[in-house]
Amino acid sequence: MIVMPANSTGWFWHCLARETGRLGHLYSPGAQRTKPFPWFPYALDNGAFACWDQSTNTFDDAKWANLLPTWHKMLAWAATAIDRPRWAIVPDVPGNAKATLAKWEQGAAVIQQHGFPLAIAVQDGMTVHDVQSLVTLPEVICIGGTDDFKWGSVMMWRAHFPRVHVLRCNSPDKLYWLEQIGIESCDGTGWLRGDRKQTAGLEIWARSKAVPRNDEMHNFVCKTPKGRQQEWAF
Repeated sequence: MIVMPANSTGWFWHCLARETGRLGHLYSPGAQRTKPFPWFPYALDNGAFACWDQSTNTFDDAKWANLLPTWHKMLAWAATAIDRPRWAIVPDVPGNAKATLAKWEQGAAVIQQHGFPLAIAVQDGMTVHDVQSLVTLPEVICIGGTDDFKWGSVMMWRAHFPRVHVLRCNSPDKLYWLEQIGIESCDGTGWLRGDRKQTAGLEIWARSKAVPRNDEMHNFVCKTPKGRQQEWAF
C-alpha cells in the first residue's frame, strides 16, 4: 500500500519515500510542482473537497467554477510529464451521491482525453450497483463522503473492486488494517500538521515493510516555485 501525504515535498518525505518505497503524492489543483518527482508515485485530486461545507453538506458551485481552469491546468501538467499519474479523480460533489453521478460522464470524458485512469469519489448513499451501472466505468474507487460512510463502507468497496483508495486517512493505526485487506492507497493532510506522534506512526508503518528504491537514478533537477534551481542526487 502507498500513503500519499497530500502535496508534501519536504526533505523528510523525500528521504522516507526513497528509503521505503511506500509514499506517494496526491496533488490538488495548483499544488503541482515543475514536474513529478520520480520516486513519488502520484495521483490527481480535483479540488472539490475545498468547495464543500461538511457541517451543512452544501457545495459552493461558484467556487468550483473558479477552480475549474486550475484543474484543467493540472491535467495538462501531468499529460506532459514523463511519469504519468496512477489515476485522476473525476469532479465530484462531496456528500452528494446523486450530484456526483450526474457529473461523472462529462468529467470522465475530459480526463480520458489525457489518457489517465479514471477514479470516482464515492459519496454517502452510493452503492456498488450505482458505480457498476455507469456507462463509463472507473478503474479506481476513492472512498469519500462523511467519515461514517467512508469507514463503514470500506469492506464493501474492497469486496467488489480491485483498486480502492481511501480519502482523508490520517490515523497510523488504520494503515495496518487497510493494507491487510488489500487497499491500494490512501491520502491525508494530517500527516504534516505538526503532530509528531502521527508523523512517527506513519514512518514506523512505512519502515515496517520497506522496499527501498534501489533503481539507477540520475540527478534530478527542478525549479522551486520561486524559480531557484534544486538538484536532487541519490
